[in-house]
Amino acid sequence: MTGKYINKIISILYRYNQCFFAKKLKENSLSIDVAHIPALMQAYRNPGITQDGISTNVGMDKGTVARTVKQLEDAGLIIRKTDENDRRANHIFATPKGLEIKEQVFKIIEELHGVLYHGFDAGEIEQAFSYIERMKDNMDSFIKGEGDR
Repeated sequence: MTGKYINKIISILYRYNQCFFAKKLKENSLSIDVAHIPALMQAYRNPGITQDGISTNVGMDKGTVARTVKQLEDAGLIIRKTDENDRRANHIFATPKGLEIKEQVFKIIEELHGVLYHGFDAGEIEQAFSYIERMKDNMDSFIKGEGDR
C-alpha cells in the first residue's frame, strides 16, 4: 500500500457532485431532488427497466430505489407498469412530464463533466475513467463475495 487513500477523495468528490446538482437543479427550477437523478436517468436511458435493474445499474439498495421511484411517480415524472408475466416486477417509464425535463437534466450532467474534466485531455479522461471503473469493479466483486481480499 502507498499510504494514499483514494476513498477520501472519492467521498469528497461525491459530495461536491451533490452540491453541483443541487445548485443546478435549483437554477433550472427543476422540481426534482439530487437523489432522484440516478433513477430518472435509468428511465430515460432504459425505458421499461425494472426497479431491480435500476438497483443493479446504479448500485442502490432495492428499498432506496423503491422509495425514489415512488417519489418520482408521485411527482408525475415516471410511471410504473406491472409486468404481465411477473406481477412482482414493475417496469419504469418516463412520463411526458418527465420527458419535458430530460434535455435540462442531460445538460446539467454535461456541465458537471465539463467541470470535472477541465484541463484534462481525452487520453487522461479515458485513463482516469478506466482506473475508477476498475476500482468500482473490485468493490463490486468484493461485495458479492467474489473478491480475493
